[in-house]
Amino acid sequence: MINQITFGINNMSQVLSFFLGILVLVLGTYVILTGNHPSVLIKWSLSILGLSFVICLLLLVFLSLFCIFQLQTSNIKLHQFWLETGIQLSNGISTLALTYTLLGISLGIGELSMSKLDIGSINQTIGNLTNKFSMAFLTSVIGLPLSNLLKSVLIIIYEHKNVKIFYSAMDNKLLEKKE
Repeated sequence: MINQITFGINNMSQVLSFFLGILVLVLGTYVILTGNHPSVLIKWSLSILGLSFVICLLLLVFLSLFCIFQLQTSNIKLHQFWLETGIQLSNGISTLALTYTLLGISLGIGELSMSKLDIGSINQTIGNLTNKFSMAFLTSVIGLPLSNLLKSVLIIIYEHKNVKIFYSAMDNKLLEKKE
């Protein structure tokens, strides 16, 4: 029991280290490419995407990474479980992205329907509308490829493990026949 708890904590710390490392690399790449401070990217993502989207996305990515690490280190009986769990979490990222896309479009249409369209206010109305639409489309642009990347990694690791197990079993059968 204690070994399982220790193993779980060890895996969780590895995933956290990997996750934070990815965040540092993303922020470092942003600084190198733009010359801006990382706080600019954080403020932009919170203002355009929203705090709830960012928190949910980071949580789903972290949990998907946990499933990837568990898939690599778990025994054969749990491979299918960690694959399915990881795929469901990755699908959750797609669902989150598409939900926020629809939310942004709905908010933009609602903004348009509630505003007066006259010469004096048209610039402000268009500005508010494009702000909502940018949130709508950026959530899909970020979430859908990220979801597919995580699913691909999960499936590749799972199939690689299956191939290793298959060839190991075949080698054992060949050795038994030789004896």
